[in-house]
Amino acid sequence: MRILVATHNYPRHDGDPAGAFVRRIAFGAAAAGHDVTVVAPHAPGLPERVDEGGLVLERFRYAPDALERVAYRGDMHRATLTPGRLLGLPLFLLAFRRALYKTASRIRPDVIHAHWWLPAGWLSTDLGAPLVVTVHGSDVRLLDRSRLARALARRVLARAAAVTTVSDFLARDLTATLPNVSTIVHTAPMPIDVESFARGKTVPKANPPRILYAGNLLESKGIDTLLRAFARLRSSGVDSRLKILGEGPASSSLRRLASELGLDRDVEWAKFVTQDAMPAEYGASTITVLPTKGNAEGLGLSLVEALLAGCAVVGTPAGGIPEVVQDEETGLLFRDGDSEDLAAKLMRLLGDPTLRARLQECGEARVRERFAPQSAVVRFLSIYDAAVRDRRAR
Repeated sequence: MRILVATHNYPRHDGDPAGAFVRRIAFGAAAAGHDVTVVAPHAPGLPERVDEGGLVLERFRYAPDALERVAYRGDMHRATLTPGRLLGLPLFLLAFRRALYKTASRIRPDVIHAHWWLPAGWLSTDLGAPLVVTVHGSDVRLLDRSRLARALARRVLARAAAVTTVSDFLARDLTATLPNVSTIVHTAPMPIDVESFARGKTVPKANPPRILYAGNLLESKGIDTLLRAFARLRSSGVDSRLKILGEGPASSSLRRLASELGLDRDVEWAKFVTQDAMPAEYGASTITVLPTKGNAEGLGLSLVEALLAGCAVVGTPAGGIPEVVQDEETGLLFRDGDSEDLAAKLMRLLGDPTLRARLQECGEARVRERFAPQSAVVRFLSIYDAAVRDRRAR
């Protein structure tokens, strides 16, 4: 089978977390004997074409290196694009469309897999092959904010042979938001490099115990609630430290809040690290927290990774998080936005190593079963096969 993968996010180097799950699916399909070509944006300093042993990666140029600022910033689907990047967006879309058309014309794919309905799904609807569209969360949240986005998404998904989401929550949310789209929506979890993250279990735990947040620094992530909960811990005399690992537009306001709460000496701020460094980050931490607000979390992969690395987890009932954190079984849930409740959950876990071990071990067993690369890739290959068979039967 000839498979064309379209994505605006793909690892730029070994260990890069950007679109790492896209690469795992593509490599899994190539390892199964299929011809896979990935079309993704160029970024400064990268080659435009790479043959990665059964998988061909083609990166399209859309501006000189210094002006390639649209992709790989984590806010493609948010209203935080700077004026300069907004000006570059039309060039980006035109170049993406041109690259997809050129590649599809050359390789004549049997199936196209577009990650995120916008932009890749939208730009791939008329390339002459069955289209599988995977939505990841940020592109679904875009539908909440814009009638135009809903109209466009309805058109894209109606023309897809299949639509997949990373969680049952997103599948329900998508079908409720776009009830007139008849395309079948499948839940197909993204594959995780299970054994790499499991190496985190060999890393000694930090002393005093470390609480970790790892992800984008966005208002919707609820990191302010975590800071306030941590301040309660410190005022109660609980010896612990907090590490905020990530980058994003809320960084400055969060640092100010930490200072106002008197946490300057107890909070460590760090920028994103490579994917291969994350197992050690989780492994050294006692608890990983994902305090997302509302429904702004498609699944919560940081919690999956943390469980594999031997770290207990705490989250909110937001979005797909409860599909990873079953309260009192694989982790603990706290009330959205309630710093007092979060502080109580953290205090309980920090004071009860037996509970931490039980929750982590149960959580690890469940995520291994669901997110192992082999099972995830087999799931996608079956979706591709069904799309191709359906096209041939028409």
